[in-house]
Amino acid sequence: MKPSQVVCLALTVGLSLFGSMSVSVAAPWETGGHAKYQFTRADYGARDAGALFGDDPALDHGLDLRLKAEGREGRWDASVHYEVLAIAGDSVALRRLADLPGLVARDGAGLPDDARRLFDLTDEISEGGRRAAVHRLDRLSLGHGTPERVWRFGRQAISWGNGLVFHPFDFVNPFSPIAIDKDYKTGDDMAYAQWVLARGDAQAMLVPRREPESGSVRSDQSSAAGKLRMRAGPNELDLLVARHYDDGLGGIGLVRSIGGAVWRADATVTDTADDPVYALVTNIDYSWTWFGRNTYGYAEYYRNGFGETDRARYARPDPELLARIERGELFTLGRDYLALGLRVELTPLFNLYNNVVWNLNDGSGLWQVRGLYDWRQDVQLQVGLDVPAGEPGDEFGGIPLSGTDALLSPARSLYLRAAYYF
Repeated sequence: MKPSQVVCLALTVGLSLFGSMSVSVAAPWETGGHAKYQFTRADYGARDAGALFGDDPALDHGLDLRLKAEGREGRWDASVHYEVLAIAGDSVALRRLADLPGLVARDGAGLPDDARRLFDLTDEISEGGRRAAVHRLDRLSLGHGTPERVWRFGRQAISWGNGLVFHPFDFVNPFSPIAIDKDYKTGDDMAYAQWVLARGDAQAMLVPRREPESGSVRSDQSSAAGKLRMRAGPNELDLLVARHYDDGLGGIGLVRSIGGAVWRADATVTDTADDPVYALVTNIDYSWTWFGRNTYGYAEYYRNGFGETDRARYARPDPELLARIERGELFTLGRDYLALGLRVELTPLFNLYNNVVWNLNDGSGLWQVRGLYDWRQDVQLQVGLDVPAGEPGDEFGGIPLSGTDALLSPARSLYLRAAYYF
């Protein structure tokens, strides 16, 4: 059966559920979804690849449509999410060119595919020089739960880490560190289990994957992991053990309250074919009232043992780092980062966000500011600005594109975003 036929068959089942649930008052199902539109204007520097190989400024339109049905009957639960993702405009061709290591810390640099996933539930709707669109099933799972344990099979998403911006524990489909939309992680095909313990819980997942070129399911492309969370007084302790692709992975995490703030830390070690590689994320966040306005802030330090400390290597990074960027596990090239964030509730309906991601190795960074307005009960409007800063050769200043004088760098971008939830 062709991938498109699989998608159509699964979609038919999903839409049938939508129809049957909507007419059955007694059915314990919930339906809903969202429709999101984003307009983006991206301005490039004179040496940027966007200016040399594309349009400057680049004007783009993005669409994110999600329809979902979730229900529970006794101890059984099921979830079906269908989505359409599309982008059209000046930078589509550049995005394909930039599907390379180096265009890092970008949110939405490409549309998802299922080349590695167990089931191919994604199909292209349209592809051309100035447009790209896919439709897919992002959730398709069946579960069974009791007060003591939960089992769930199918396409779903799991988040395990304590990071706010960077996520070493979330090695399966983590968010980009500068993602502005974190409503849904991209789902993966897996088997998941959870056991409730006296002072915590234990979780496990098995994520079979295909080797993209051959299409065969292989153990060295798959992941198997377990995590134990325990409460000890004011502390929460996480222990992680996994086999991820062809590497062993272990980790420890800690969460505790400190004077009204919350401090978190995750540390991992990856047993590669050469040497162990360590990663660490630690953060602290706090909420307070500032001039009569509700305010929230955080600071986070991240160390990526796979990252480069010499910016001269950004164009040709270490193969271990390159593999993880290509798999969508890592988004940055450097080793040490600082992230700062501040949210101020200017009015009950309008929040102002400021975020900074700073590469401590080369001094470059990205500043994000956005305002979010709850216009209606189910409608949000958002305007934002992304401003990179750095010298040519820095991660956010522009990485030399091999064989050219161009720099591959994030653009100075302004975006307008509208979201309707139903």
